[in-house]
Amino acid sequence: MLRFVQSLRLSNSLKAPELSAAAAEIYRQCFAELASTAGLLERHTSNGERSALLHCFDAQPSNQLESIAPSADDVWIFGYGSLVWKADFPYIDRRRGFVCGYKRRFYQHSIDHRGVPEKPGRVVTLLPGDMAADRVYGVAYRIAATQKSQVLDHLDYREKNGYERCNLEFHEYPAATMPIEVIMYVATQANDSYAGHVWQVPCIAKQIFTSAGPSGPNREYLFNLSIAMRELFPDAVDEHLTELVDCVQRYIESEEPVLLERALSAEIASILSECLAKDAPVPLEEIAQRLEALRARCQQPGWRERLLNQELQGQSS
Repeated sequence: MLRFVQSLRLSNSLKAPELSAAAAEIYRQCFAELASTAGLLERHTSNGERSALLHCFDAQPSNQLESIAPSADDVWIFGYGSLVWKADFPYIDRRRGFVCGYKRRFYQHSIDHRGVPEKPGRVVTLLPGDMAADRVYGVAYRIAATQKSQVLDHLDYREKNGYERCNLEFHEYPAATMPIEVIMYVATQANDSYAGHVWQVPCIAKQIFTSAGPSGPNREYLFNLSIAMRELFPDAVDEHLTELVDCVQRYIESEEPVLLERALSAEIASILSECLAKDAPVPLEEIAQRLEALRARCQQPGWRERLLNQELQGQSS
């Protein structure tokens, strides 16, 4: 980085147009590849990744190192969001299937996983629907009786942001069997993080597009759920999920490159302006160090969403 900065021939007398030109050149040479969306969507839609998910599901029904025999005191947990592809608790069996009478919607704010309190993300909850027409597909996990208390305590904490337990019948997919009674977590409309009053798909998609939290970018949650549904339930139709994926993809393709270039160029220009304003020889090493630090931040989870949100807020103010 230092050698490149030295080649720019920066000086304390640069005018605004020259400063902007230098910032643009730094962006093109050092940051454009980081901001590129090329390959970003493919990583979430590749056939190889989807095939691996299905193969893993069929090959590994349990995540236990030692075999645990089923018992009548076991319980089943139904997951319809991130638990479909990321069960972070011990289970001795898992089945694909669905519950009847509900609709899956991205109507819940996430302030502790896919967003933060000042910039919530969106995750799924279930709304009551038609028992005959509406189904929500997901995965049921069998929890051994000896691990039941530990797992339920873990899930109660994990789903603390507005979710409550309820019991209902689960039907296996694709072959019909006797229904299984399962426990699932649903965020009701009465909880503080319910966000269903803003239900328009473009609005939800823009929130997902610009949000990230401790568990990662919100878009990753959306894309992973879409991949899991397509691979594990190829015959299932989820119009809400499909519309959201399409809308977020359009934002990524059409808006993200321009917004990220604008935001990063502004940060680069700010570094140059602050360093060149000093009454001393041009601090080339400081400029190089600060640009390296900016590049490092651009490789941390959630960096895109932070800059996108910052740029969009600047446009609206």
